[in-house]
Amino acid sequence: MRTLDKSNLGQGEDWYGNNAAVTCFSCGKVFLTSQVLHRKGRACPNCGKCKVLVKSSEVEVSEATDL
Repeated sequence: MRTLDKSNLGQGEDWYGNNAAVTCFSCGKVFLTSQVLHRKGRACPNCGKCKVLVKSSEVEVSEATDL
């Protein structure tokens, strides 16, 4: 698992308010995750191997294990 650094976002990453866009580390698809809409996090809609969870002060990116 890793967390995004708001002051040092990588290529293929964006974080605005309670929304984050992340590139899946497995298939390369960029997908959006919302803290409001995806309260338990969201897996990559293409392959399901990457999970993003937006919290109030951080964004976690990890391997999808359960959703």
